[in-house]
Amino acid sequence: MRNHWIHRLAIGAAALAAMPATVNAGVLFSDSFNRADSANIDESLTGIVDNTGSALSADGVYSQPWVDPANETTGYDGDPGNGGGAQIGDNQLQLAVGPGTSNAYVNHNFINPEILAAGGFRVSLDVNDFSQNSEGQGGAFAVGMTAAEAAATNDAFNGNPSNAKMTNAFPTEFTDTVSDFWVGLRGDGTKELAWGNGPVPVSDPSFQVVDLDSKTGTISADFSFSSFAAGSDVAVSIYFNGVLQGTGAFQWSDSDANYIGIDTRDAQIVSLDNFSVSTLPEPGSLALLAMISGCGLVGRRL
Repeated sequence: MRNHWIHRLAIGAAALAAMPATVNAGVLFSDSFNRADSANIDESLTGIVDNTGSALSADGVYSQPWVDPANETTGYDGDPGNGGGAQIGDNQLQLAVGPGTSNAYVNHNFINPEILAAGGFRVSLDVNDFSQNSEGQGGAFAVGMTAAEAAATNDAFNGNPSNAKMTNAFPTEFTDTVSDFWVGLRGDGTKELAWGNGPVPVSDPSFQVVDLDSKTGTISADFSFSSFAAGSDVAVSIYFNGVLQGTGAFQWSDSDANYIGIDTRDAQIVSLDNFSVSTLPEPGSLALLAMISGCGLVGRRL
């Protein structure tokens, strides 16, 4: 019996060797932020995996539509009206540095054919720290923006001065939200994960909030769909530290428009890490599981 099992294992190993070499074949973009401290968040490509097809270059990976204009020269000035600071520090992305909010988005339109072939994509982001403890502070990500929408986003709280913001995770003027869907981790007294489809008020059923036991951790969402056409349905599953917290749904508001960004608000600093966008599911891991199952290795005791 043991020889039979070893024979099957050998078959599985041989088949695995014939698979594409990269287990991370599903990762379109990731950033560990493991690079030297700098006020220029993409001064170096160290820590960045770029399989987007856009050949992102140093100083061209991210756009920062809302950041203190002096951030990279004399440093943020402490005026919340013109944005907070941004920096790489301690191998993390640090936004909303000092008074004021700040954001960033990847300079790529995530409509890759690999996404449709896989049936969707996943966004994941570690929210490691922020100082305040209300629903108005924390870290979030947004999907489904046009290039113009992403570039116009401003203050995370009220959208000023352009009347546009990425998310309504830190709610007030919800009508200014330009993304199609967003997920945010907030420092409310009960510690909350919030999500919604674009410009929805807190009273709307599609604005969802769940209480958590921590205001820091990994927020992620799986987006499942078959088309990037405007009006196409998208199903969403939302996770905190890998545990399903709820679901959502929306429709693309524009065709072929999926810029993805990060939004933050805090009086001192929001520390973020391990930002990634990948196809859903990741083909390497599922192919391996299917391979092992086919060889009769799953569920068997030696």
